[in-house]
Amino acid sequence: MNPSNSKHRKKRRRRSNHESEGPRHPNEHQMHQHTQQQQIDKQKRHQEALALSQQLRQLSSQKRLAECIDMYRSPANDDLRDAHHGSIVVDCCARCGDVQEAETIVHAMLQSSQKVQNANNGASRYFWDEYKTFSYKKVPIQAWTALLKGYVHSGMMAKADSLFRYLCAVGDHGGRNNDGKQRRNWKRDHCGAAKNNGLNVRTLNTLLRGCLWTATSLPHRGTSSSEEEVSVNNFTENELVGGISTAERAWSLCEGNFEFDFDSSSYEYLITLLSQSLQCKRAEECLQKMRSDFHVPDCIREGKDKKMDNTSDAVDPTILESVVVCLVTIARGYSLLGKMKDASRCAEDALYYLDMSAAGNGESTGPSSKNNSSSTKRHATGGKKAWKDGGHSNDKDDANSNGRREQSNKLFRNHRQSELRSEALSLQSLCSQHSDSSSKDDETTNNALHMVQFMMTRLLYFSGGGTTGKDATKRATTTACSPNNSNVDEDIQQWLHSLWHSFGLKEMVQRVLEEQDGDNTLKNIFQLQSSSKTQPKKNKRGQLPNVLSTEVCSRLRHHVGTCDDLSSDGRVNFKQLFASLENGTGTLRNSNGKNNSLHVELGAGSGDWAELQAKLNPTENYVTVELRADRVAQTFSKCVLHQDANDEKSKNVPLTNLCCVGSECGSFLRDRVSPGSVKTIFVNHPEPPTQTYSVAPAGGNTSSNKTNGAGDKSAEEPAHMLNSQIILSAARCLEANGKGRLIIVSDNLIYARLICNTMVRIVEEAKLVGVPPGELRDLRRIESFGHSSIHLYEGKPSFSIGHHIPKKFEGGTSYFDRLWRTGAGKHADTRKRFIIALQTGGGNSRTVNKTKPRGNEQSSKPSTAEKKPNKKKSAEKQRRRNERRLLKKQQLAQKEGKES
Repeated sequence: MNPSNSKHRKKRRRRSNHESEGPRHPNEHQMHQHTQQQQIDKQKRHQEALALSQQLRQLSSQKRLAECIDMYRSPANDDLRDAHHGSIVVDCCARCGDVQEAETIVHAMLQSSQKVQNANNGASRYFWDEYKTFSYKKVPIQAWTALLKGYVHSGMMAKADSLFRYLCAVGDHGGRNNDGKQRRNWKRDHCGAAKNNGLNVRTLNTLLRGCLWTATSLPHRGTSSSEEEVSVNNFTENELVGGISTAERAWSLCEGNFEFDFDSSSYEYLITLLSQSLQCKRAEECLQKMRSDFHVPDCIREGKDKKMDNTSDAVDPTILESVVVCLVTIARGYSLLGKMKDASRCAEDALYYLDMSAAGNGESTGPSSKNNSSSTKRHATGGKKAWKDGGHSNDKDDANSNGRREQSNKLFRNHRQSELRSEALSLQSLCSQHSDSSSKDDETTNNALHMVQFMMTRLLYFSGGGTTGKDATKRATTTACSPNNSNVDEDIQQWLHSLWHSFGLKEMVQRVLEEQDGDNTLKNIFQLQSSSKTQPKKNKRGQLPNVLSTEVCSRLRHHVGTCDDLSSDGRVNFKQLFASLENGTGTLRNSNGKNNSLHVELGAGSGDWAELQAKLNPTENYVTVELRADRVAQTFSKCVLHQDANDEKSKNVPLTNLCCVGSECGSFLRDRVSPGSVKTIFVNHPEPPTQTYSVAPAGGNTSSNKTNGAGDKSAEEPAHMLNSQIILSAARCLEANGKGRLIIVSDNLIYARLICNTMVRIVEEAKLVGVPPGELRDLRRIESFGHSSIHLYEGKPSFSIGHHIPKKFEGGTSYFDRLWRTGAGKHADTRKRFIIALQTGGGNSRTVNKTKPRGNEQSSKPSTAEKKPNKKKSAEKQRRRNERRLLKKQQLAQKEGKES
């Protein structure tokens, strides 16, 4: 007899006896009904919580911060509010640039998780230092990552670095204790364990992206907890924040200590940072490890003649694309160092992997592919799919959203691969010209000191970040800053540390010292021993310091000749800066930049447009202003590796009339530019605050009711690059008496209308007026604002607004211009361009066509063909007049016929 069967029979017998006896307690039926009602109420609250999450997500995606916070803190949601809702609101704060509000929400969540705080509250540097432990159930990792996102987008890398170290020290190490042993009651499937709430690769990638956007610098004064750390001469290497310094520390903290693997984005960020700092050999070592982890074939060891069909199917194309990005950045770094053979090799490998990715495109699109290996599955751990909580949103909306996202991602990836292929081919062409000559492969070493001077005069870095934050709405000052030499010294030290670590100045100086006839002055500056000529180079490495004192910075600037670039009030002396290379030798050309007009491009991106303008106008000086440090590095590399098509003997001729600046646009115009010193400020394809932002139009608008704007002066203005305060700062920098111009080119009609209505609010204070339509005859005026004082034009940017565009560049002059032409933007027009042209008031109108355009550039001078539309218009009026007369005659004839 089976004992299990008898056991089941006994259970069934007890159940039948219990049912025959009736209810054991008289209120059992009521208790059962009460339990069912509790389950119904719980399910109802669950559905209400999901609905609240959906509403908060929608407000967050639209960047409607005030409404999102009001809904989150509403008393009606007190019973529904949880940590998941708080994470959504923190992410909305990060997206809108309001870091202070995000800190308030996370701090409140942290206080609810633990009431007992540390005893040294007053000595804590940041609010999270008050807690030795916390509950991930009350403060999930999504909230911490969103707060970290807010820090890196705003360029607060000191806080981001400290927060990440805190999470590494306090967070859940895969269910292990500090000694590395497994905790007894730890379950991997528990909601509060490391599977969903521990430190993961997405948190690491958020920090690494911030390192990519913000260069290495010293912590600002006032952020240290003790007086000894405030002195600019007492900082240590571990206190350097941002850029490659924070990235390497974070990588070493996560490597082997947490139960997650680095994905392809992690490697891509770190390798890009190493290449940007010109540490190309270390970047190649890291790339080799990436190839090994993701089973990417090495095209050098395995041979390039091998068929790509099998390998392309086995490797995720997104991983191959990351490998291509790494190879292109390494090739760019080798080119700046003058190592053209290594640069050519990396560019050739990049083209090989691009072909491999194209061969596998459509076969393996992601982790859901049949041929996925463990390495490709790792790729999705840090992506957005790992964070999506199924069942919390509408399936129909998700399907529509995923369809649009998939189409947009496909267009974006194709465009990105096209841009990578173009740059790889350009670098390969540059290297082939060097190899065809009889000079040495490492010829840039002969001018290494000159390249140091070029970097220190054509690359300025003040601040960085991912997007424009709330600080951009700060009230603009109308007077110059008060002189403060201590602040200027700190700015200079911050700037040189950024160049030293993140842009490769240290490697450039090292190349000067490694020459046989090394610069003895540099050796004295860094207090290095003069080594013999026979000493191996490997023994000379590692001698340069990582932290530069104020004295070293001052002596280095005097030696290079850049001591007068910053005035006592912190403003940049651009006339002196552009003239600082006039006494140079080598391949740099003398442009007599001291007397040239100054043009500034805000939000320059990777610098394609400014590079083209500087090339076509060698007698004009251009300054690019970009917030993200990686794009500043790309612009500088294009400036250095520029090829002059008119000079067959020269391989590359650096552009001496182009200066790259890393800074937030508002603070740069407000604190770094002298009033009335800029002839033209250009803004090409600015990013809107959000695609759904819309408020009532301004008064006095003569356009249609479709216009979006910012008419209510009391309404809170969103954080974006062209808010009213930045426009006021730009107006202050322009030349007076009608000589200065502000030119804005956008592909988004809604955003162009918003800018026009913003102009109407401040036009009297800014003292700007619209450029008369008679001076822009090649553009079509489509709307007017503010009693017809501000005009919105439609047309192709041309010479009439200062855009020098040859016919061969009609496919787009910048990265985003070419991207929007592919149709990747939902609200961006593929062909139409909307133009806002303003000039300073007073004086006579400025004529921009004094000089004849070069080559095949477009000209705004009216020709005989442009006079024909007026004649056609008169003929058309006459024709309609004749038709009306003929119609009246016919009607009269008909009436006479009826009467007769």
